Amino acid sequence: MTEKSTQVSRRAVIAGVGTAGVAGMLPIAAPAAEAVTWTHSADIVCVGSGAAALSAAITALGNGDSVIVVEKMPILGGTTTKSGGVAWIPNNFLLREKGIADPKAECMRYMARFSDPERYQPNSPTLGLGADSYALIEAFYDNAAPAVDRLRALGAYRACAFTVASWLANPEVAQLVQSSPDYFDHDPDNKVSSGRMLGAQREDGGAGTGSELIAQFEDFLTGKNVPILRSHKVERLILDKGGRVIGVAATHEGKTVTVKAKKAVIFGTGGYAHNPEFVRLYQQCNIYGSCASSASQGDFIRIGGQVGAKLGHLGGAWRTQVVVEEALLGKPLAVCAFVLPGDSKLLVNKYGRRVVNEARDYNDRTRVHFTYNPTQEEFPNHFLFMVFDQRTLDLFGGDYPLPAKGTPSPYVISGDTLAALSANIGARLTQIAAKSGNLALAPDFSDALAKTVDQFNLIAKSGKDPDFHRGDQAYDREWFYLFSTPTDFANWQKDHLPNHTMYPLSANGPYHAIILAAGALDTNGGPVINAKGQVVGYDGRPIAGLYGAGNCIASPTRDGYYGGGGTIGPALTFGYIAATNAHNETVHA
Repeated sequence: MTEKSTQVSRRAVIAGVGTAGVAGMLPIAAPAAEAVTWTHSADIVCVGSGAAALSAAITALGNGDSVIVVEKMPILGGTTTKSGGVAWIPNNFLLREKGIADPKAECMRYMARFSDPERYQPNSPTLGLGADSYALIEAFYDNAAPAVDRLRALGAYRACAFTVASWLANPEVAQLVQSSPDYFDHDPDNKVSSGRMLGAQREDGGAGTGSELIAQFEDFLTGKNVPILRSHKVERLILDKGGRVIGVAATHEGKTVTVKAKKAVIFGTGGYAHNPEFVRLYQQCNIYGSCASSASQGDFIRIGGQVGAKLGHLGGAWRTQVVVEEALLGKPLAVCAFVLPGDSKLLVNKYGRRVVNEARDYNDRTRVHFTYNPTQEEFPNHFLFMVFDQRTLDLFGGDYPLPAKGTPSPYVISGDTLAALSANIGARLTQIAAKSGNLALAPDFSDALAKTVDQFNLIAKSGKDPDFHRGDQAYDREWFYLFSTPTDFANWQKDHLPNHTMYPLSANGPYHAIILAAGALDTNGGPVINAKGQVVGYDGRPIAGLYGAGNCIASPTRDGYYGGGGTIGPALTFGYIAATNAHNETVHA
């Protein structure tokens, strides 16, 4: 729908939100207010098309608001469509149907402890968190289950239970899985350590992935004739004379398109994982690669900053390890190194020492890369080396990042002995030195690696890992099966030791290694929102008519990845929160 022109304030024009321009370039200044001819108009304008934006669009439509979705890519879904499509939802309908209580106070303690362990105080009224941080996780708990219930009631979301077993093709392996625990299942405050993960149910009844979730949301919106503007890159916000957001200006095929928001604009776009400049500016250490959508360029940091949005948590990210040499190709990764496969494998740093529980979840395991040694002025874990034997390659080949048996991989380094492997790792580092900060192994790496393998073999036989407690927690054991399905299950089951996450490396080679570095599912910093999903300025007051959810904002849960779906759950919920509150905005004429 095309509307008549309206007046835009000088402040809006100076902020770069005017609409006149040549070849799609929007002016950053003009001497006075100008008239805007609106190309499209709706009550709610949702920018982006992942779980956050589409949840907002569906909720707004259900509230009786007219909606337009604006997406800069030609296809919908963003990073969500590349994900597992799981949403972590406390107190969800399946838990309630089973009579499993997920009390607010206990769940809040779990979330606060996980999100902000430095400040957590269990006896504090705000659990040690600032009032604003507490309000955000409280809003998440209060609205997560209602958000899912509303999406289901509208017919937009076929939510089902997600379990590790549901994704296992081998029924023998599936029978071994007892639960699908949260990522901090051993926290005493976590009284419901499994059952909060919801999947998107396929037509055949199974749990689909992110593409299934997005397909369900898209089908609902298109079935309701909601306009979806694809290949429209939002460049700026448009404000009225009073500073209220009243629309967006986008470029499409070299032309400027203006979309009026009678009530509000809701951003649900991506982070900045594929913006090298922002990565250099905001991240403590390099993000070598990401499986985020290539559209994750940090658009909302720039756009929100232009209108005075407070920016927060800019150094944050949903983290995962990546294969260095794949990441150095500079393309969005199809997959990352989530749960590392195999039992006879270990991670060592440049000094040949283990530094982490290799079975820990991807987000938290990856943070060990940022350990700093002030004496040596270095990050000793900048790269980690996944060392494994031929048995692991034979049994678990094909479980990423291990290549399928008999399939050569340019990223696997091999050696007939541990000494030879060490030399070949060193040679590979020399080959990629120009792109990796000239990182090299310590002079005694080979001797240290041999000692580390000997120590690991002893603890694997004993079943107890005194240093990093690998296999002690349910998470280590249960998620192992999803990413480590042995090709010869019967013999593996007969052969494995009591702690099935560990097995001694073979006495004889060949041995292999893969170089891993810190990557990201996406970043999670940007404009700050309040508990209503409103974007706030540096004075703490909401910017009228502007809301946010998803990876483009300062994460309401900080870096707390509570369990499978720890990104989509909050994104979906805050999309719902934003649309619910935007519904009550005064209509802008």
